[in-house]
Order: sequence, then C-alpha cells, then structure tokens
Amino acid sequence: MKYLNTVIGALVALLVILFAVSNRQAVTVELWPFPYQLALSLYAVILLAVLLGFIAGAVGLWLVGSAKRRELRRLRRQVRDMEHSLARHQMTVNQTK
Repeated sequence: MKYLNTVIGALVALLVILFAVSNRQAVTVELWPFPYQLALSLYAVILLAVLLGFIAGAVGLWLVGSAKRRELRRLRRQVRDMEHSLARHQMTVNQTK
C-alpha cells in the first residue's frame, strides 16, 4: 500500500510538473475592485485557483462536521460516565458479598 501511494504521488507530481512546463505563458491577473495587477505564469494562476478551492472545500467540510464532532464528544463523555458508574456499582456489589 505504501508503495502504491508513492507511485501515485510520483505520477501526480510528474503531471503537475508537465502542466507547469507546458503553461509558462505570462498572464495579467486583475483583482476587480482593486487597482492591482499581477503578472503571473498561467500555471501559477491555475494551481493557485485549485489550491484555494481545495482549502475552501476543506474548511467547508470541517464546519459541516463540527456538529458530528460535538455529538461524538458528548457520547464519549456519556460512555465514560456510565463506565465509572458501572465500576462503582460493581464494587459495591462485590463488597456486599
């Protein structure tokens, strides 16, 4: 499995490098309400857009999962409290024997 991950990672890296080499043209990026212009390579603009999309998706998933994580923490506390209660009950039962 580790070998497969290494091979897939190397292939993805090779594809990104080939993409970057074949898209070296300079483009001007204007950020509309601002009077700024950036001259970047086309591959940099596209890879930056992909990276920003990945980060936005990861943040969105993290926010959506917060309710599930909160419920999981509550259930773990409840299980821990019930285990402690059961242990105390078993100790009292064993002491009465």
